[in-house]
Formats: sequence, structure tokens, C-alpha cells
Amino acid sequence: MARKNSNNFEFILYLYNEFVSKHRSTGKEARMYWHILDKYIEVGLSKKSQTAEKKYAQKLVAIIREAVGEWNTHLLILKGEEGEKEYQENMKSYIERLYRLGHDEQSVMESIIKKLKLNYGNDN
Repeated sequence: MARKNSNNFEFILYLYNEFVSKHRSTGKEARMYWHILDKYIEVGLSKKSQTAEKKYAQKLVAIIREAVGEWNTHLLILKGEEGEKEYQENMKSYIERLYRLGHDEQSVMESIIKKLKLNYGNDN
């Protein structure tokens, strides 16, 4: 995963998260962030010392490319600190909703596990 103290990783995450956010909100201008991320890999991450950053950025571009190709961009999740914050908010809301619907502790735990496997998999 990305190192938190690296400016390169922060910029990579910013571009990816902006793509996801713009796509969710309006769908417009989202591809611009994908294009910039793609060009940043080519131009901004050309040094040998930037191998880790380049691989991570390429991974995110591959995720976007696959989602766009399969019309699944609505399933993309935010990464990094923004993703963690969104994840915490979503899970809290989900748990509260399950209890309001009358689920017991065991049922809530089973539902949480299913949600995590289906929506987040092993690579958050």
C-alpha cells in the first residue's frame, strides 16, 4: 500500500480519488483525472527511485481501465485516508441500519462479514 509520507503517493491517491469522486457526483470531468494519472506515470514517475510509486499508480490505472471497460465504475471505492474515512462512515451506517431492522448480534456480524467480502474483498 502507499506510504503516507510520500508526496508522490499522495498525488497518485489524489488523482485516483478525484476520478472516483467526480464519476460518482457528475460523471463529467472524471476521465481528465484518469488521463492525468496515466501521463504522470509516463512523465512524473520516470526515475528508477520511483519504482514503487509507479507500480502503485499503474495498479490504480489498471483498476480504472477494467472498471470503465466493464461499465463498473460505480463500484470503485476511494483509497488511502479518504477511503478509510468513507469505509468507517459506511460501516457505521450499515450496522445502525441492521440493528434498526431488528437483527441480533450474530446476524449483524454475519452481515458485516458478507458485506466486507462482497464490497471490499482482500485489497482495500
